[in-house]
Amino acid sequence: MPIDNSRDKDDILKMMQGFPPAANHQVLLANWREPDIARWSFNHLRQLLPTAPMHPASLPTALATARQDLDDLSFLDAHGDRQKLGAFLAASQSDCFAVMKDGKLVFDWFGGFGAPDRQHIVFSITKSMASLLAGVLVGVGVIDVQRQITDYLPELGHSAYAGATIRHLLDMQIASGFREDYLDTDGVFMAYRRASAWNPIEEGDRNDGLRDFLTKMPVSDMAHGTRHHYCSPHSDVLGWVIERSGGASFAELFSRHILAPCGAVHEAYISLDTFGAPRVSGGLCITIHDLLRIGQTVCDGGCFKGQAVVPKCWIDDIYHQHDNYIWLQQKDGQGPRLFVNGNYRSQWYRPDQDRQIACAIGIHGQWLWIDRAARLVIVKMASNGMVVDTDTDRTFLKCIDAITKTLI
Repeated sequence: MPIDNSRDKDDILKMMQGFPPAANHQVLLANWREPDIARWSFNHLRQLLPTAPMHPASLPTALATARQDLDDLSFLDAHGDRQKLGAFLAASQSDCFAVMKDGKLVFDWFGGFGAPDRQHIVFSITKSMASLLAGVLVGVGVIDVQRQITDYLPELGHSAYAGATIRHLLDMQIASGFREDYLDTDGVFMAYRRASAWNPIEEGDRNDGLRDFLTKMPVSDMAHGTRHHYCSPHSDVLGWVIERSGGASFAELFSRHILAPCGAVHEAYISLDTFGAPRVSGGLCITIHDLLRIGQTVCDGGCFKGQAVVPKCWIDDIYHQHDNYIWLQQKDGQGPRLFVNGNYRSQWYRPDQDRQIACAIGIHGQWLWIDRAARLVIVKMASNGMVVDTDTDRTFLKCIDAITKTLI
């Protein structure tokens, strides 16, 4: 059973209330990802950081519904203990949860500050959304995945990206000296967060922004394309390639090619650094039903309501059974945290090479699960106080199995 370390509900609701709020209820750039405080900030990010809006459809599309009450759905968790869905969601600090089956909304659930019309940060699910936009640009011929990154961004010629292709970038197979350490307080990952405007700059320090940071990505003595190395800045490079080749901001391109064509009802937004560069690795904030719409588009081979949005060949390639040898060669030498028979393709996880499933995962409990064979799309948005909670993730996978079997 996940441990609920959050404050009581009444205390949570006091966050950022008052003029000014009490000191222990203030949300600041220095504390917005801390346990408890995250319950508010993950649902109100544009009140903390600079952001760029992404406009929804001019004629939004209503979701078809076939509702079932799954709140009391029972399943065995990762430890063999029996849980119920609603209780699990509450205990794991979930804010929003929704299930779509055969293109119809079956179930949704809201807790904390989560609401149907409130954008929630989805962290690294942003990477997978950027992949869909990249697929659109590949489809119209302005990005070639076999070309080198420096063909699009010569500014990176003296960084770890020199000699690597767009395909290496998409599949997280760049050789670099970067370490994805979410608990870092004074190393390269903290420098990355400060460059992205996600953490305050120390007094006397200089911040030249995210793109400047990317030009100095530390090199490695490994060769590109030999090992899976998850590295968030790679997705920011992908976003830069998208903007350079697409001739517009990431926010504008995502709205034009993904959000609006998928019938979105609400505006989305993405966080920016102080120079206007988007945090494509993790800064997308979107409502749960609009993310469901995009997930259903992926499930339908890149089409929304019969209209092509993302090229079908791009979606099919994500789901294809590619060789997973490199995926198993994790940079830390410990193997995959999850998905031992899985893979990683174009910024999407493949949980099992033998099943038609793709998923996107973000820290603090964000999930987008798309099972093409079962015609099932599941979204979970959370403000889990732990950055990475493997125990809860494994229990959630058990929960997904139970939902899948129930809705067959």
